[in-house]
Amino acid sequence: MYDPPAYLWAITIAGVIAVPAAACVVLYGGAVRAGVGRRHAALLAGAAAVVLGGWFTASAVIAGHGWYHGPFSHGPWLPVAAAGFLGALLALSRIPVVAGALAAPGMRSRLLLPHSFRVIGVVFLLTMALGHLPALFALPAGR
Repeated sequence: MYDPPAYLWAITIAGVIAVPAAACVVLYGGAVRAGVGRRHAALLAGAAAVVLGGWFTASAVIAGHGWYHGPFSHGPWLPVAAAGFLGALLALSRIPVVAGALAAPGMRSRLLLPHSFRVIGVVFLLTMALGHLPALFALPAGR
């Protein structure tokens, strides 16, 4: 099994933490600009952090048990998961505080901020340069 250098782990973990953290900051700012109040905006950001943290934790547990490569990896599970995730997002957008935060002025451009941390994909390129990842996978993943 390949054990990557510590700096690759640090970059990967920083990216995994930065994306949801930036999303929570953007939601907080949108809620404040929408006039919700700082207390409710903080609750919204905290709830988003709990939901995103739960999502990442559940995915890590599933991956740790090897269930992504098990019998459930074949079949209708990917469309079911995608439809469930989209349904959850649509349901959350019906909550007045969330809808107000998303409708705040300039929110569409601010929602792009969390995606700026996707530059962490350079980890795939570094791992390829070290000879531990094929270019066929690393080049598209590192873009």
